[in-house]
Amino acid sequence: MRCLYTSDLHGEIHLFQELISLADSSCAEIILIGGDILPSFPPSKRYEDLIPNQRKFIEEFLISFFNKILGMTPVEKIFLIAGNWDLGYRLIFKKPNEKIIDLNQRSFSLKNGYELIGYPYVPPTPFRPKTFEKMDDRETPWPPQKNPSYVLSPDPIDHLTPIDPYLFLTSQETIVEDLDRLPKPLHPEKTIYLMHSPPFQTPLDRIQGMKSVGSRAIKSFIKYVQPLLTLHGHIHESPEISGSYWDEIGRTLSINPGQSIGLIEGHKKLYAITFEMERMKETLHHTYFNPKP
Repeated sequence: MRCLYTSDLHGEIHLFQELISLADSSCAEIILIGGDILPSFPPSKRYEDLIPNQRKFIEEFLISFFNKILGMTPVEKIFLIAGNWDLGYRLIFKKPNEKIIDLNQRSFSLKNGYELIGYPYVPPTPFRPKTFEKMDDRETPWPPQKNPSYVLSPDPIDHLTPIDPYLFLTSQETIVEDLDRLPKPLHPEKTIYLMHSPPFQTPLDRIQGMKSVGSRAIKSFIKYVQPLLTLHGHIHESPEISGSYWDEIGRTLSINPGQSIGLIEGHKKLYAITFEMERMKETLHHTYFNPKP
């Protein structure tokens, strides 16, 4: 099965346009997007306008874009998880579509016998949106927080609720506890995880100064479960800083394709990978980085 994976598009129309071209040229049968799909900041730069701006993007662009991919390329299904900026994520599924699949903390069995499992949460960041952030565990330190921070209201109005980030995060379950309740894979050697946060202290989670900001819990989980493949995002610059978009954790191949943070030939370029699921290492290709594992 031919797959296309990318992450952290952040509502950048040019990156979405490149995605449809790559889906067509690679003959991808499924597309996997690992979070931070929606615009991060509204034009007004006001957090109060974040959800209305994301709703507008979904209604005026994203749904028709996905339908265009499904209608004009070989792509049969699109699998999504949320990222930490995707507070309006649930609005994507306001009108159900069996070909656009929410993989947040869910599993999906593919026709070739492989399985997909998704997990959206990241350890606490310095940013204000907190809906998709949780503590790694009860002991791991996290960066200073901005108060107030914001979460998506549980009511149908879809507005942001200001919260004290320290009180909010310490009241939530941890990533360790969450991962223990994920659907159990039937065959780990034929299972692919989409996880927005990369694993800690790998080439996939480096920011400036080579500091690691990934998840310790996710790394321990990968070591224990040993799935075939884990796909990550969140840290756009990591492949450029570390020099690698992949790592091996035991028998598991873990990948963060990154996302372009600067201009190439005048505009941002899509960082993505393509591969055939049954011949993953032999067919793995990154749009900009080499070599293969």
